[in-house]
Amino acid sequence: MSDASSDSLGDVRTSGPSDAEIRAAANIAGGHRVSEPGDVPDRPPAGAQDGRDVDRPTATFWEALYERRTTRRFDPERPVPREVVLELLDAALIAPTSCNLQMWDFIVVDDPDQREALGRLSLQVLSTPVTIFVTYGTEYSEEGHANVQSAAAALQNMSLAAHVLGMGTFWINQLGPRDQVGAILGVPRDREVIAGLAIGWPKVYPTKAPRRRPFEHVVHWNHYGGSAIPTSPRPDDWSLIQIRDYQNARVLNGNRYNKSRPWEMTGALNSALRLAPRDDSSKPEPTAPAWLDVLPVHGLFTGAMARHHRDHRWFTLELTESVAQFALKRCMPQLRGGALVYAPASVGSDAPDGLTDAPRVPADRDRAERFAKITVLHRLESLPESERGPLLETLRDLLAPGGRMLIQVTSKRSFHGLAAWMHSRRGGPGGVEYVLSPDPNLGPYEAVDPRDVETWLTAAGLATVESHADDAVPSDEEVAFRTRNMSPMKQRVIRFAIGAARLIVSLPGLGKTFARDRTWIVERAAESR
Repeated sequence: MSDASSDSLGDVRTSGPSDAEIRAAANIAGGHRVSEPGDVPDRPPAGAQDGRDVDRPTATFWEALYERRTTRRFDPERPVPREVVLELLDAALIAPTSCNLQMWDFIVVDDPDQREALGRLSLQVLSTPVTIFVTYGTEYSEEGHANVQSAAAALQNMSLAAHVLGMGTFWINQLGPRDQVGAILGVPRDREVIAGLAIGWPKVYPTKAPRRRPFEHVVHWNHYGGSAIPTSPRPDDWSLIQIRDYQNARVLNGNRYNKSRPWEMTGALNSALRLAPRDDSSKPEPTAPAWLDVLPVHGLFTGAMARHHRDHRWFTLELTESVAQFALKRCMPQLRGGALVYAPASVGSDAPDGLTDAPRVPADRDRAERFAKITVLHRLESLPESERGPLLETLRDLLAPGGRMLIQVTSKRSFHGLAAWMHSRRGGPGGVEYVLSPDPNLGPYEAVDPRDVETWLTAAGLATVESHADDAVPSDEEVAFRTRNMSPMKQRVIRFAIGAARLIVSLPGLGKTFARDRTWIVERAAESR
C-alpha cells in the first residue's frame, strides 16, 4: 500500500508518524547543512550549455537512463556536498517548462527542525539528509496539469544528474496535506508544493532493474487497444485478468512487503491452529502432508504459518507463477513444496510472466498434488463475485481424502462495514490503493455477507465442519495503533466507545452477528467425494 498516514478507525485520519518514529528517522538524516556556504566560494551557475562544475563525472545518456534507481536508505555519516546540490538545481532549471514560464521555485531543506516539522506530516522527509521541494505557480499554469508536468521534468532532470554524480534520490510524492507543507515552507498562496526529491549518499544502491508491466500491455499504436487497470476498490469492477496484472506489477516491480499489522498476523496464526496443532521443530519428509495457501500475494502470512507448522510441505496458489514463487520464498527452504497457478477459463492460458513450470489449475489439476490442508485467508473479498464459486470448486477438487479447508472473510455486517463507509467519505486519498482492508492488501477489497459465503460453500460441494466468529470489536492493540497520533481527548472518546461496544456485543448472539472475522472449516460434502 502507500506510505501515507491513512490508517483509519472510521473516518479518523492519523496526523503523522509517532514521536518514536520521528526520533528513529531523524538519526538517519544527519546534522550537516548545505544551505550554508563553505570556505570555498560557489562556482558560477550553469549556463544553457555547460554545467557548473567542469570536472564533474560523465555518463552517456543511456547509462544514466537505464542505471538510475530509487534509493531509500542513505548513509547518515556522509554529508551531502553543497556543490552537488547546486549542480542538481542547475539541471532542474534547464528542464522543459510549459510555455517557458518557469513558474517554479526550489526550496532546499536541510535544517533539522524544519525536517522534523515536515516529517510529522510524512516520515519520508526524515529519511534523507537533504530534500529539494519543487513548487509551482498556480496562475496560468494548471491547464492540462502544466504545472505538474513542468515540475516533474525538473525532478527527473535532478534524479538523472544525481545518479551521474554518484548520489541517490527518492522522489517523494506523499508529503502530507499540501497546504500544511506549504505553510511550513512559507510558500506564497499563489504557489503549490508539487513534490520533493530526497538526496543523499546511498547506503545500499539497488542494481537490479525493476520489473515493468509487459510492453504489449501498455504500448498502443494510433488507438487505445488495451484494458485499463481500474481504480475502484470494488472487486466486481475488475476482471480476474486485471487483478492478476495489477498484483503481478505491484509485487514484482520493486515493492517489498515485509511488515504486517501485529493483530492481523496473530489472527492468521490462530486460524492455522484451528487446522493443525503447532509444530515448530519438525522437518517434513517427502511424504509429509501438503498445505496450500491460496492467493497469498505477498506471502507474509504464508511464511509465518509455515514456521509454526513445520510438519507440512507448503505450497502456494496464485494467479501467476512469479507471484506464487514470491510468496513461497517467505517459507523456509526445507518447507517449500511448490507453486501452482490458478488459471480458470476467465483468465485463459496465457502466462504473462513467461513461467510455465508450475501446474496450472484447474486445467492441469491432475498434475497438482492433493492437499491435506488449504487456507483461504481474506481472499474471496478480493475477487469478483462471479469468480468465487469457481475458485471454491477448484479448491474442493484439490483437497486430499479427509483433507480440510479453512476459509476466513471480513463480514460486511461488522464494524468494518461502517468503518469502510466512513473511510470512503473522509476526503482523503481514495481508490484501490487506499481501500480499507487487511494490510498489506494489493488490489480491490470489499467485505462480504457471511450468508453469501455459506451459499457459495454449499454450491461448491463443501460441507461445514465448524465455524467461528471473532473480533466483534477492535482489539486494544489495534485501537492503540490507529489512535496513536490523535489528541488525548479523541483517544479517550474512542476508548470509551469501544468499551461500551464490548459490553453490547457480550450479549448472547450479538458477538457472532457483528464479528468482523468469520471463519469456516469445511471438507468435501458426501455427494462430491
